[in-house]
Amino acid sequence: MQAGGRRAHPDHHQRKLRGADFVVDDVVIELKSLEEDGLDKPERQRKLAAIFREQEPDRPVIVIDRARLPVEAQALYDRALEGPIRNAVGSARGQLRQSREELPETRASVLFILNNGYTALNHDELKALVARRVRNDSNEIDGVIVGGCYFHSDTFDSFFFWPLQYVPIRLDYAFPAFDALKEAWDGLAEQAMTELMIQGHGAGAVKGPVVDTQFEIDQITYVKPTPPIGRDSEFFVRGRPRKDSSGLTYCPPVGLTFPRLSAVEWAAFREALDYPPDLLGSYDAWRLHQAEAASEGSPVQPFVPVSVTVEGWTQWRSEDGQPRTFDSLIAYANSLFESRLEELLAKARQRTPTTLLPEHYVLAATEEIGQDKANDVSHIALVRELTDGETRISPVVEDARMFHEHALALSCAYAIAHDVPAVLWQKDVTYGWS
Repeated sequence: MQAGGRRAHPDHHQRKLRGADFVVDDVVIELKSLEEDGLDKPERQRKLAAIFREQEPDRPVIVIDRARLPVEAQALYDRALEGPIRNAVGSARGQLRQSREELPETRASVLFILNNGYTALNHDELKALVARRVRNDSNEIDGVIVGGCYFHSDTFDSFFFWPLQYVPIRLDYAFPAFDALKEAWDGLAEQAMTELMIQGHGAGAVKGPVVDTQFEIDQITYVKPTPPIGRDSEFFVRGRPRKDSSGLTYCPPVGLTFPRLSAVEWAAFREALDYPPDLLGSYDAWRLHQAEAASEGSPVQPFVPVSVTVEGWTQWRSEDGQPRTFDSLIAYANSLFESRLEELLAKARQRTPTTLLPEHYVLAATEEIGQDKANDVSHIALVRELTDGETRISPVVEDARMFHEHALALSCAYAIAHDVPAVLWQKDVTYGWS
């Protein structure tokens, strides 16, 4: 070994008793490699789903993040994820004990955990889980080494991280040989990267990039986002590309339009249409019909009455060669809606701490979640900035599985429906990919 160690039991292939792997100076070391991804197990997925669903019962996409849980639920989270770690600690405890009995000159026992497959855990999460598990399960392990190789890629840049850290369990033992182990580990990392870059093979060549961990239970999606790369891309200046598995190739309908007529315009259209009965027998009947149509709207496709006039309809109809039918009146209302929506979209701007806010606006707030836009969650509200400094917020859409562009278009529809002159947007990139 480059760190100056040796095999604890040179005859390990022939032994019946299971001992530890190595001895470095006077320290017995057992190496355990985590090969399985703990979140691939359905039973573990169900446990996590139950923990997080209790905290956030109304969300369509739930972020798996220990920090979002109260303290009592964090303990349940740890127990749900630590199965492979608990097995490794339990096995290592017995192996280290056996080798210490056979090698009386040794003075300490160290567990070396190598993350080679538990991609749902980043290095810091793994380190914390291992340390907690060892402190709870054993008083025979004096320290823990936690290491791994993590590959991140944004299709242009690729980054490999080779962390290796020592966590003392028995605080009065410093493990002086760790520096030599760390130096050997860094040498191994450099050699592997050289082989990968120059020869096209090596340890990293078969390792895929870290990606979001995702599963679905009872039509709710649970996502553990991949950790951020930690530096901005010099190539993707507007942010690293995210995939979109939503299947959307165009924006879904964001409004249920309806021609809004004054009593005067209703009478004028009765004269102008080829088939006046389409406007019903009276203005009161038409207003009742509008009220019934409004009940067909939904939060993601609100009812949008659009004011129309005979004069505007006549000009639009003559320019487009449209007939004097009720269907053309509907089409005219749609065209006015689309024109106003495009105008609002073009003028929409980001809401920041320094933005000069209008008195009345619609706000689209989107939470970016991981690498897939299909998992983003958006909220829309009508906002009034009052003269006394108070902000009055009236939510109209909450916890909708909707990415930014869709939410922005829907916000414009709400602005038209409520005669609001401006649309602002903001993003929460706490769990976004960067």
